[in-house]
Amino acid sequence: INSGWEVYGIPDGFSRLMEGETSHVVRFTVDDVSRIHLQGGSVLFTSRANPTKQPEKLEATVQALQQLGLDALLTIGGDDTGYSAAVVANAANAAKSRLRVAHVPKTIDNDLPLPGDVPTFGYQTARHVGAEQVSNLMTDALTTKRWFFVVAMGRQAGHLAQGIGKSAGATITVIPEDFPPDAPIHLDHLVDILETSIY
Repeated sequence: INSGWEVYGIPDGFSRLMEGETSHVVRFTVDDVSRIHLQGGSVLFTSRANPTKQPEKLEATVQALQQLGLDALLTIGGDDTGYSAAVVANAANAAKSRLRVAHVPKTIDNDLPLPGDVPTFGYQTARHVGAEQVSNLMTDALTTKRWFFVVAMGRQAGHLAQGIGKSAGATITVIPEDFPPDAPIHLDHLVDILETSIY
């Protein structure tokens, strides 16, 4: 913005663009964005909408972006968003659009194929905050002589849980990678792991 660019935000990601809707798009001012890095979440909200699943949704998305007259689209998110951005870029190119697309990897799951020493910035924040919370719970556990069971996000990737557990010095951290792939995880097995760690 300070360099003279017009910067627009697209609330809810691709979800409304897929319907050809553009009225929700907002032009940002310096005042709108100068302090947002100090707060959690996203001023644009999030969406799991994926324009690549149906050809007509992809076409509507590209047409909506063209209607907005954008030169560049910057997406921020995980592997699904990155894939959608690549497909939108190819479709825009095929439609002879001047739109260029770049993707910023951001996910608390930290499950993107990046170099090993390059965690995503969403992961670092979530790991730090999670480790603080687990450290506090560990103090309460000692005081009350109780155990706390903490669940972290991550789906099939245990990076966040492992990062929180290691940073906080948790007694045990159980991650999906500890179990055979594609096999059901039974509660009895999990209880056995916890009992073995406790006693």
